[in-house]
Amino acid sequence: MSGQNQYILFDFPDERLTNDSLMFSLMGKIVENDRYRYLKKAIVCDDSPGDIYVPNTPETLAGAWHNAKRALVRSGGYWMEFEDGEGVKMSFGYTPQEPRRLFLQFSSSVINKRNQTENVRVVVSVIQKIYDTLHPHYGCGLFNYENHDSVEVGAPPFAVWDYNLFSPALVEQFGRDRLLSIPAWRTVEFADGGILLEMSPSPLTESLAYKSNYREAAALLGVDKIIMGG
Repeated sequence: MSGQNQYILFDFPDERLTNDSLMFSLMGKIVENDRYRYLKKAIVCDDSPGDIYVPNTPETLAGAWHNAKRALVRSGGYWMEFEDGEGVKMSFGYTPQEPRRLFLQFSSSVINKRNQTENVRVVVSVIQKIYDTLHPHYGCGLFNYENHDSVEVGAPPFAVWDYNLFSPALVEQFGRDRLLSIPAWRTVEFADGGILLEMSPSPLTESLAYKSNYREAAALLGVDKIIMGG
């Protein structure tokens, strides 16, 4: 993927990411209805059928995850890359040094043009699948290492981002009514009581038009920063 790497950060109160069955579940949710396919180039061993992609069966997906873990020395972490039918690529993974943080990564080239609004929806759909499957304590982004200081794993919310995910514990901390009063472009309430605040329809192309909403959200949450537009 070309362009600047963008990330959504998902933090957890424990090391549930080391539970392979949960990762298998996430992989299965992502490929439901064959919307996505996992790329074999992320795998250290060519031990599953097919040429470029891993077949979407529970057995081959489990094998793909085990092989991604074996590729630690080469990749620096446990990563799986996937692609939809339109060629939109993303990857998710974590490092053994930070077993309480999952990264969703994609290139800015996926969403940096005004005619790529559908790609933004694709990215958000994956964000929601990750939340629904793994139930992080907190999630935020867009984050990139070129423009932003590293965010400490487990740090409390200190900014309003383009995407903001709050667990039920954080919803209770901030107050459900307060979170739902934030002028987000789109608000999602999850089945477990968590909330997603999506601050603009396309963060790399339209966030400036919503800057006042980011500022109002920061005031309502009592945080000092807004981090918008990747």
